[in-house]
Amino acid sequence: MTMYASFLENCQNNLYWKPTDRLLLAVSGGVDSMVLLDLIQRLPEGIKPWFGIVHVNHQLRDVSIEEERFLSQYCKDKGIPFFLKRWSVKEHPAEGTEAAAREFRYGFFHEVLKEEQATHLLTGHHADDQMETILMRLVRGGQLESIAGIKKQRPFYGSLLTRPLLDYSKKSIYQYSRSRTLSFYEDETNKSLNYTRNRYRHQIAPLLKKENAKVLTHFSDFSSDLQDVITIAKKEIEEIASNTCFQRNPFCWELDVQQFLILEPAMKRQVMQFLFNKLFETETSDFGRKHQMQIISLLENDTPNSQLDLPGTWIGQRNYQKFYFLKEKGQHEESDKKITGTLSLHLEEWVTLPNGARIGLFQATKEIEVPNKTKQVIWLDPASVRLPLQVRNRRPGDRMTLKGLETGSKKIKDLFIDQKIPLHKREEAILVTDSKEEIIWLVEYKESRLSIVPETDKIHYILIYESK
Repeated sequence: MTMYASFLENCQNNLYWKPTDRLLLAVSGGVDSMVLLDLIQRLPEGIKPWFGIVHVNHQLRDVSIEEERFLSQYCKDKGIPFFLKRWSVKEHPAEGTEAAAREFRYGFFHEVLKEEQATHLLTGHHADDQMETILMRLVRGGQLESIAGIKKQRPFYGSLLTRPLLDYSKKSIYQYSRSRTLSFYEDETNKSLNYTRNRYRHQIAPLLKKENAKVLTHFSDFSSDLQDVITIAKKEIEEIASNTCFQRNPFCWELDVQQFLILEPAMKRQVMQFLFNKLFETETSDFGRKHQMQIISLLENDTPNSQLDLPGTWIGQRNYQKFYFLKEKGQHEESDKKITGTLSLHLEEWVTLPNGARIGLFQATKEIEVPNKTKQVIWLDPASVRLPLQVRNRRPGDRMTLKGLETGSKKIKDLFIDQKIPLHKREEAILVTDSKEEIIWLVEYKESRLSIVPETDKIHYILIYESK
């Protein structure tokens, strides 16, 4: 079967596109993209959709202006819509040129797709590209989905990125171009061993082809099979992950430790991988398996409270049966709720707190309304406290007496542990002391022995906390 006949059959059987779709072909002027262009041009009118050509002149090679002129004239002669953009030399980076060029190129493709309401972007990637990509990613390391190689079709900015030549070898592409006497340009940098892909292409791939003439087919089958398995497994992983963890806000993910620990070891690793992909999907942080295994080990150990640093701007916190992934920006926002220094509280006044709540001290001779969910009160004997009172967050080593216990005191830290208070809540906890620094109240959690039962025939102080 000729390459054209095979290509026509693939287009019809795989339904890459419909006749009513609109295609953009990424054409560089090299043999791969020129063969793709010729194949599309030859499609029968009944199944050939509208198509145009997108071309980027990176201005990295002397011949690039000649390639641009050639394609421009070609499209003019054939009546093919032609979309061109030049990458300004001033924008070329000192290093990382290859990655920057790709970002610029695909950014332009996205613009034209949107402007032309195109449904597909076609590129000339072929079977040799597939093998080289898989080999490079295996050596470099990465996730299974990455190692599976190039997909024939995947979403791309609301359209589809399609590689209809992925089943064909570079050799067959050259043979087709000769049979059709196609004009194309050879990129001289493709021979340079300074580029990683070229070293695989010219030094490693020939050895594998010599070892087995069908190696390209085997790599293609491997990619296809692995992508199928990933697609099937992904659904189950995502379902289990959604029952185990969720996003509380842009700066916090919560993991249910009990739900996580009942999973099989393999599923634990996959759920953790899923979660890391969510955390770092918009970041370039260098996260790896070691970070995931650190968290799994931490969760499997019987340590109720712990913290570890993660790549980028994330930290992990274990708070009993919850594990939180917290972004530093979110932590900074939480820290805005903390009190800077100490606030003085005088009689007959309110003090507004950073978290939006307020606390007040008043003289009372009769009972006030019963506290509700937003209001808490304690009563104090004026003879037992020294004014002004002080309002602050906790400090290392803080201790307090406890209402109902005649002797002794307890560390604030231990009180939090007893009540299983999450770490971030501990940092925001509010303490009220007298002027001699004796703790009167750990607001919302514990009262000291200075908190009394009111007697209606005596004058007392009443301390009121109103949450936002």
